[in-house]
Amino acid sequence: MKIGLHTQLKPGAEERYEEYHRAVWPEVLEGIRRVGITKYVIFRDGPDLFHYIECDDYDRAIAELARSPLNQSWEAEMAPMTTVAHDFSGKGSDRMSLIFDL
Repeated sequence: MKIGLHTQLKPGAEERYEEYHRAVWPEVLEGIRRVGITKYVIFRDGPDLFHYIECDDYDRAIAELARSPLNQSWEAEMAPMTTVAHDFSGKGSDRMSLIFDL
């Protein structure tokens, strides 16, 4: 399953957000892999973030991450930097429609 998400940074948060993602906590990476996410890529265009995720079952994976205290701590660090945050319900407006896949 391939998932695309769109979130957005607050003005001036770009460098700090990138710093965090150059050194993602190892336990966060382990947790992402543990829930079955095999690929997670983030692209940035100005304040817009485009997330690309590969996993077998996104709704299950994201629900497990939502219950993880460690992931909640990571998201609490990210929250002050974003105007549109990742929606861990799996049903939010951050989810993008797949239009083309080669």
